Amino acid sequence: MTKKETINIPEIGIAEIFDYIPTAEEEQKIFNFEKQAEEDINKKKQTANVNFRWSEFEIARAKKIAEKIGLPYQTYLKMTLKQAMDADEKKFM
Repeated sequence: MTKKETINIPEIGIAEIFDYIPTAEEEQKIFNFEKQAEEDINKKKQTANVNFRWSEFEIARAKKIAEKIGLPYQTYLKMTLKQAMDADEKKFM
């Protein structure tokens, strides 16, 4: 006997996938849920430009380290800054 696969749909409940035929109201709820999820994902993807002045020595240093790691230096800088911020957030928040 094979186990039937089920899915949990918020505000609707659990349904067996191959037996599930949504009502018009359920289809609208699913559509709204998917639309909201897509909007939330897009908000998290939004970026902003950041500019700051740094010594040529520090930029050259970052480029050298990034090259050894195999990353573009700007990616390396973003990654390093994010890790430091994550650590500070855990420590101070």
